[in-house]
Amino acid sequence: MPWHDEFRRPIAQAAPDGALSRLDQVCIDAGPAVYDAEVAFWGELTGWGAYPGSRPEFHVVEQPAELPIRILLQRLREERPTSAHLDLACSEIEGVRSWHEKLGATHVADGARWVVMRDPAGGVYCLTARDPQTGGLPGR
Repeated sequence: MPWHDEFRRPIAQAAPDGALSRLDQVCIDAGPAVYDAEVAFWGELTGWGAYPGSRPEFHVVEQPAELPIRILLQRLREERPTSAHLDLACSEIEGVRSWHEKLGATHVADGARWVVMRDPAGGVYCLTARDPQTGGLPGR
């Protein structure tokens, strides 16, 4: 395939009310027994290393600055097979949530700085308070 400058961060998508969102990260969900092994694996596999995230249950795989999407590892409270979900950074979570619900998504749960959603086909994803333009957390 021809190269089309794919490393550039895609522009944020505007909801009808003007709230912005953008696919920001892939979150790998791992049970407590395998979490440390997953953190080590993804750090070694990518060669990027991993550092603690904003909460004790998170580790971030430190991707090169030119990559538009990062990898987050999340330690689950219960044991279950490792899986992954997408996270969308939102300028205003409630506005984006409302738009997604109008498109057929359903609300599952609220987190500290995120909302868990289910798409119409049953897939789980999160709307986060990360800045859709920069990928940073508010106030950081």
